Amino acid sequence: MIDLKGKTVAIFGVASDTSIAWAVAQRLAAAGADIVLGYQFRFRSRIMQLAPQLPAIKAFHPCDVTKEEEVKEFFDKVDGGVDIVIHSIAWADAATFRKPVIFATPEEFSGALEISAYSLLRLAHYALPKMSPGGSIMTLSYLGAVRVVPSYHIMGIAKATLEACVREASVNMGSKKIRVNAISAGPIKTLAAGAIPGFEDMLDFVEQTAPLRENITQDDVADAALFLASDLSKRITGQTIYVDSGYNIVGVPPNLDTMMNSSS
Repeated sequence: MIDLKGKTVAIFGVASDTSIAWAVAQRLAAAGADIVLGYQFRFRSRIMQLAPQLPAIKAFHPCDVTKEEEVKEFFDKVDGGVDIVIHSIAWADAATFRKPVIFATPEEFSGALEISAYSLLRLAHYALPKMSPGGSIMTLSYLGAVRVVPSYHIMGIAKATLEACVREASVNMGSKKIRVNAISAGPIKTLAAGAIPGFEDMLDFVEQTAPLRENITQDDVADAALFLASDLSKRITGQTIYVDSGYNIVGVPPNLDTMMNSSS
């Protein structure tokens, strides 16, 4: 059994009880870790409702990742060190999900990349002085980083940038024995997913196509996060680990494969 007693985890991205970040917080807390939440001010009321449900949450502070002073202040407020950092933040203007990426404005493009990708580097920068050797930083990605996914548009570019940031940051922080990895999760019903047109169809297709023939849940991602938070992953860094029932390996959907074989 993985034991995280004595570890402090800073988690960014809890927006509701369906957030992947919330499932991760619960799983790491169950392993004994203390939790500190960073949240965007507009989610304050939700955090106030959720925090009492998890006694392992020792503090929660506002932290708008677009504001450098707030990120610095967040880590200044954390008592003692930080052992694990969870970055579960992604955003793009809702309009970008409804139009081809070639029509995105410079403001829409830069906004998506700053919040969804650069924010990982900003958090790592200010977390570094608080972290000791053996620390772990992880972020959440998606297959749209390496494949074109309908309706995902500019967020795919943002996730590709995020995964590149993981590789670069892993080299920057490796000499400090701090690991940086990404979990590429399959589609999950969350507050953020609601902005993607055709999301329900996406879930149905993955369930029919993935090798394991099932969608994943927030808990599946939390299990992977627990592994990456522990010493069991002490030699793993700079990686994107897929938790998607194997969907990322599929080239030709099984139903189409069957059709092709039957006609040959």
